[in-house]
Amino acid sequence: MRETQRNNLDRLQRGLPWNSPRIEEQAAQEDSPAGDRKRTVNYGGRLAFLRVVFAILASVVVARLFVIQAIEGFHYHKIAQEQYRSRVVLKAARGMIFDRNGSLMVSNIYGYSYAADPQLLDTARKNLIANKFASVFGAPKSFFMDRLDLKTQFVWLERDVEPDQTVALENFKVYGLIRLRDQQRLYPYGQVAGQVLGFTNVDGKGASGVEMEFDSLLAGKNGFEVMQLDGAGRRMPSVDYPRVKPVAGDNIQLTLDLSIQQIVEQELAAGVQRAKAAAGCAVFLNPNTGQILAMANYPPFDPAEYTQYSMADSRNRTITDVFEPGSTFKLVTASAALEEGIETPNDMIFADNGSRSLYGTVIQDYEPSGWISFRRALAISSDIAFSKIGQKIGGDKFYRYARDFGFGELTGIGLPGEVPGVLYKPYQWSRLSLPFMSFGYGVMVTTLQMATAYAAIANGGILMKPYIVDKITAPDGKILFQNQPAPIRRVVTPDVASTLTGILVDVVEHGTGVFAKVSNFLIAGKTGTAEKLVDGKYSKEFYHASFAGFFPVPNPEIAGYIMINSPTNAYTGGMVAAPIFKRIAERIYGIIQQRTTRKGIGNLRFASDEISNAKPTHADDNPPRPGATPVQLDDRSDMVRIPDVVFLDHSSAEAILNEFGFKTSGDGGDGFVVRKEIPGAGTLAAKGKTVRLLFEDAKLVTRMPDFRGASVRAATSFLLSAGIPFQITGSGPISSQSPSPGVQINKRIAVKIVCSGGTMNFSELY
Repeated sequence: MRETQRNNLDRLQRGLPWNSPRIEEQAAQEDSPAGDRKRTVNYGGRLAFLRVVFAILASVVVARLFVIQAIEGFHYHKIAQEQYRSRVVLKAARGMIFDRNGSLMVSNIYGYSYAADPQLLDTARKNLIANKFASVFGAPKSFFMDRLDLKTQFVWLERDVEPDQTVALENFKVYGLIRLRDQQRLYPYGQVAGQVLGFTNVDGKGASGVEMEFDSLLAGKNGFEVMQLDGAGRRMPSVDYPRVKPVAGDNIQLTLDLSIQQIVEQELAAGVQRAKAAAGCAVFLNPNTGQILAMANYPPFDPAEYTQYSMADSRNRTITDVFEPGSTFKLVTASAALEEGIETPNDMIFADNGSRSLYGTVIQDYEPSGWISFRRALAISSDIAFSKIGQKIGGDKFYRYARDFGFGELTGIGLPGEVPGVLYKPYQWSRLSLPFMSFGYGVMVTTLQMATAYAAIANGGILMKPYIVDKITAPDGKILFQNQPAPIRRVVTPDVASTLTGILVDVVEHGTGVFAKVSNFLIAGKTGTAEKLVDGKYSKEFYHASFAGFFPVPNPEIAGYIMINSPTNAYTGGMVAAPIFKRIAERIYGIIQQRTTRKGIGNLRFASDEISNAKPTHADDNPPRPGATPVQLDDRSDMVRIPDVVFLDHSSAEAILNEFGFKTSGDGGDGFVVRKEIPGAGTLAAKGKTVRLLFEDAKLVTRMPDFRGASVRAATSFLLSAGIPFQITGSGPISSQSPSPGVQINKRIAVKIVCSGGTMNFSELY
């Protein structure tokens, strides 16, 4: 025992474990032959276990390889292909928009947008890009740094870059900076008809106006092609995949007349500014067809710079804004009274010497009168007289005539945002509703509704459906849709319409509309002045001033309505809106005279004998809508001067020459324009003669042509065919251009065209 303890102490001193009898016994067993056999058995079991484990793992690996190669092989092969192949969208060219004469109002140019992959940029590259873009675009460096610091693989830096900015970045190349070529909308005339045309957003989708309403037609259909990376990392078209070509969008020709549109916008803007008003809008149309010739709003809106405006600025107020019209609505009362035989032009009405108390409310006239004729009551715009006439007509009949003129209903013009106005039914009226509606209160209308109502009197009593799209054509010129004049209903007989026209001429010649009077032709019209509702009460400070009219009398060709919102420098319709109408009428009449001399104006009139002689019908009668047949007049002789078609594309040149009675020869494909015509422009030739056209590929022209003295239509046709961006200032023949003639063409720089005058020379519109 003591020996064992000594051995243990000795083991502890040497750092060995304490030795117990059990431990020594175990050690002895392990050192024996039996222990060797036991150890061998244990090692063998472990090896067998490991063999089984490895066999199972090997089976799993083999099974997985089989699944990957035999079953999922196509899937992984496709993934591998996608690593060096990509699908690229080929964007369709958006359709173009023209005015009634073929003048281009909206087209396309191709510009650039810039993006970056922040994952490929280090701090130095980010600073380099941010500094450069800040200097080119005038934005803070931090604006671009914030975008470049985003945790993403793609971020937009600038979109729809201006041509001069593109030039500034042309040689700026940094790994990770992406330059993308994209399609941009071009509005050559800037703000002209901006709210009507509308705009496309940053993704090229129509967001308002015609662009929005017909987006699906204008957009076309995108194509695609598959690109693959070569050994140097460059993208090339893949021959293994088909290339689907994009289909260009359809083109839209509007009924707007660019020259009349410009006239109306110019005079409306000047009138609003003179009156120091908040806003204004105007509609002018052909009363015989319902075709809208001009639709103007002020303040204006530039679709090319839509980001600088609010969405409210882009609205077309002529169809979205409602107001109480005041005395211009007396047209409804007068029509009902004459049509129903309640009044005749010479019937006398007592106007209460300027003040009438009705159910505790006082009605006052601007010009106090005693006994006056019906004709005089309309000429001086007596509210008292018309309140009495309205009460004679009665609620049901008055409501029916108001509806017959189109109030309280959508016109169906086909533009987004149109509202029907407000025309309450008789059971919703108070005792004051009928007398007040008789002179234009208690009813809400749009500018377009008022214009179409007066157009119905101008054309002899027929309410025509207004429309602004003349036709829609495919990219190859095939007509997909052709609009036609659509009579809705006869509102009054021709005799009543003729009587009202004469009274409305008196309004301008001797009544409240004298400031619309012109010296060389007659205008029929009516003024309107309505107090605005402010905080539920009629204001003595804020008004709607308006004027409605048509001309020339007899045989009116133009009808229109002008509304000025909140004028402060004078406030009545006679003093604010009538002078604007006068200036517009004088300028448009000059155009009509030019066209009459040159081509005849028969194509402006549409009517059928069946409608002209029909009796009045009402909205509730739901009458059939007979078609109207155009009457074509042509006062040209057999000898005609050959028009100038140089710079025009093949289809435009051929159409113009055919219109003048000439045949054509010569072929020109896409992008080709007329270089020369034989015989030359201005040559007197017999109808039926063949004019030979020589064409040139506009894209191959290297020097800037001389556009001075040419028409805007010719210049824009060439520039579009050549793919050169452009901007137009003014109207009429071109007086100057930049770059100058003969300068080397740079398709990244917009050509600036300046025209000679404020009005279009219509000899250029073929």
